Amino acid sequence: MNKDALLATVIGFGVGLVIAALVFLGPSVFKNLPPIHMPDFSSLISKFTSQKSGPKPSPTPKPNEVLTIQSPLPEAIEGKNESLVSGSAPPNATIVLEGESTENVVVANAEGAFAGKISLGEGKNELIVTSYSKGNIQTQSVIVYYTPEDF
Repeated sequence: MNKDALLATVIGFGVGLVIAALVFLGPSVFKNLPPIHMPDFSSLISKFTSQKSGPKPSPTPKPNEVLTIQSPLPEAIEGKNESLVSGSAPPNATIVLEGESTENVVVANAEGAFAGKISLGEGKNELIVTSYSKGNIQTQSVIVYYTPEDF
C-alpha cells in the first residue's frame, strides 16, 4: 500500500472511533452536565409590543363570506370534456358557473360549500364563477385546458 492510502485508512479509523465513542458514551456524559435554561424574554416582548402605537388592523371578512374556487386548479389540464368546479362562498348563495359554451346554477350549502359540473371545449376554457348573496355579488375566474389526448 502506498502512503496516501495508509494515511486515509488511519484517519478514517480515528474518525470512526470518535463517532462511536460519542454514540456510546455521549448520553452518560451529557446526563451529568447541569441543565441549560434559556432566559425568559416574554416580559421584554410584551413591553415592546405594548409601547407600539399605530393603525389597528381592520377586521378581515370571514373565510366563508368570500368566494373562492378550490377546484379546478388554475392552468389545469383536464382529460375529460367536463370539469367539477367547487369552492366556498357565502352560505346559501346562488352560484352561477359559466363556461365557454354552457352555464350551470348551484346553491351553496349552509357552510358555504358548493360544487357543480361544467362542460369544456377543446383547448383553453375560462370558467367564471359568480356568487349572488344578499345584494353582494362576487366573481372569480380560472383558466383550464381540455385535451382528449392521453399523456
